[in-house]
Amino acid sequence: MRFLWTTIQSVSIFLTTRLQSRYLPLHLALLAMLLCAPSLWTGWVLDDDFHRAALTLPEMPVLNRTPAELFVFIDGNEAVNRMNISLGILPWWSHEKLRIAFFRPVTGYTHWIDYRLWPDSAPLMHFHSLLWLGAATAAAAFLYRRLFDGAWIGGLAALLVAVDDAHAMPAVWLANRNALIGLFFGLLALIAHDRWRRDRWWPGAIVAPLAFGIGLLSKESTLSIGAYLFAYALFVDRRKWLARFGALIPCAAIGIAWWFVYREFGYGATGSEWYVDPGADPLRFARAAIERLPNLLAWLWFVPSDLGWKLSPQTAHTLWLAVIGMLAFAALMAIPLLRRDRLSRFCALGMLLSLLPACSAYPSDRLLLFASLGAMGLIARFVTLLFQKTAPRGAPVFWRVPARLLAAILVVVHLIMAPWTLAGVSQSFEDLGDSVDRANASLPSDRKARLQTFLLASTPSFATLSYCYLSRLVQEEQILNRAMIVGSGGNRIELRRIDKRTLLVRPDGGFLAAPGGLAPGKEMKQLLFDQRQGLFAIDRLYSDATPMEVGQKIDVLGMTVEIAEITEDGRPASAVFGFRASLDNPLFRWLHWKDGRFAPLDLPEPGEATILPAPTLLPDGS
Repeated sequence: MRFLWTTIQSVSIFLTTRLQSRYLPLHLALLAMLLCAPSLWTGWVLDDDFHRAALTLPEMPVLNRTPAELFVFIDGNEAVNRMNISLGILPWWSHEKLRIAFFRPVTGYTHWIDYRLWPDSAPLMHFHSLLWLGAATAAAAFLYRRLFDGAWIGGLAALLVAVDDAHAMPAVWLANRNALIGLFFGLLALIAHDRWRRDRWWPGAIVAPLAFGIGLLSKESTLSIGAYLFAYALFVDRRKWLARFGALIPCAAIGIAWWFVYREFGYGATGSEWYVDPGADPLRFARAAIERLPNLLAWLWFVPSDLGWKLSPQTAHTLWLAVIGMLAFAALMAIPLLRRDRLSRFCALGMLLSLLPACSAYPSDRLLLFASLGAMGLIARFVTLLFQKTAPRGAPVFWRVPARLLAAILVVVHLIMAPWTLAGVSQSFEDLGDSVDRANASLPSDRKARLQTFLLASTPSFATLSYCYLSRLVQEEQILNRAMIVGSGGNRIELRRIDKRTLLVRPDGGFLAAPGGLAPGKEMKQLLFDQRQGLFAIDRLYSDATPMEVGQKIDVLGMTVEIAEITEDGRPASAVFGFRASLDNPLFRWLHWKDGRFAPLDLPEPGEATILPAPTLLPDGS
């Protein structure tokens, strides 16, 4: 422990001179871009293909979008949703009022520019995203320099932001560029507001709300900048209280106007378990915040955020309890700093309040982008505090040893592990793209396939099929005539053929099982860590927690899905698929998921059953 602390001190002393350089914002922008540079070879992945189709295939009216509507995935029209369910465009378990529609016209036009200037060059599109990453990093460095009056502590905070893995996904995934654009304009708003309040630069009163508005039209989470503006009025602005909060009125007016337009024109997300609308369902949002806020804070400070995608419910609950303990320890160590330093209080309050909007979406590292601004400032402040020879006033005698331990952990996590993780995310996305290509190549493309309906008895998620379909569209390959999902998810599936035209499907743990969820009696297996759960959880995007009922029927063209059993939480435990023709009809082609690919499936004879193994994502069975 002593050696580690001495090493950290030595490195920090060397960095202090570098972190006060006038060129630091440029250097850190280049560093962040360099760490994410492998994304230049990532290509188009997942939602990127949706955007390619939307902007380059005008002959596809179902997918065609204007730049302002590029992030309207499902518009919530019930009649259209029912039709898409019947055609297999949406899975049969989809909520009829499902809406996933975001208003991000500024970001949409940046993609429109890409597809007008270099439509066939993914590297140039990724370089475009890297420029936004560099701009946001430089803006963060300028903000910290102003707040900390040019001291090296501001440079350290900026360095922590530059290597923070929270911006990994927005930097390497084209479809998530919106977060970087929103962050950049949000930071401009903060900088302009600070110049207005402290330097009496009156144009800041106009630039701040204007930049804030542009940020909101780029990414909804720019609303989190309001948390920092509020914290600024409390702890940084030194004028009279009425003047402090009066200065927030222009940005508040922009936020209220944006929110009114956003709701009035039907944007937002409903009918999905991934998203919670605070305005429409405040109680559900409160429950989500209690569950998600501690995890988001812990992921921001200590552990990788994507653990939430990979843990079973039991393991996730255990982790949640451990997280509460970790956060309580960190809060106890930070109390002396918060008591003495108003900038630390600004960072802490901004961080906490900015996480509240993030609780409305399924937890992910990319939701931490705005909260990391406060967190990195607070971490930098905490680490530098411990270089003082005496403990801060009001700190207990025993405070310094555990505080140094915490500081050492934070340095290792954020200056060693975070950049390593950041540099590796591009490879993960490239692997995702390869998995879609592999699945797509395994779908039959012979003459018969042009007339047949593909029936997928098992697949990791509905997204596996939808991304294959999009990939075929943009690559101008043979389009599937029709494909329907029968069974999906991460567990084994029992297929029991009742008669020539009827099939009973029963997944372990039921349909739409939570990550790691298995059937009763197999609870011990739920404690295992499983990195595949992130993909399996996507099925829950299409439906919320509204309970289904036994006997409920969903009409799909050519068949009827009837819920045969339900789980305790109202999910289908099994479903009966009744077809209008024999399951052996040559117009049907049955497939199942095997070792990372779709493979032909031989159905059981009437009265018999077969068990399909749990899906694996790679050919080696992992």
